Amino acid sequence: MSNPELNEAFEGIPLVDVTGPDGTVYHFRFGAMIPYAGEEYAVLLEMELDENGEEQVLITKVEKAEDGNLAFVVAEEDDIIQAVFDKYVKLSVESGLEVLEDAE
Repeated sequence: MSNPELNEAFEGIPLVDVTGPDGTVYHFRFGAMIPYAGEEYAVLLEMELDENGEEQVLITKVEKAEDGNLAFVVAEEDDIIQAVFDKYVKLSVESGLEVLEDAE
């Protein structure tokens, strides 16, 4: 599945629940699909701000599960997390600039 198809597939999903190892459920909203190194990664943004008032970001690899559904697998490699996050920030800035240009 290509990046535009994945973006389209997840566009209507405002909320993704992720259960932590301790059973705590975290609520995320879909940020974007980011292609990196031949894989597709979903950027998920936590719905609740942390104790410092900041939004938490979760980088997940999108894989097809055994049942055929798509699954979010949390990325653990620091270099991949940083590279995907950097691409997401760049995309967000570019999108923001486009909105500003359209408003003029």
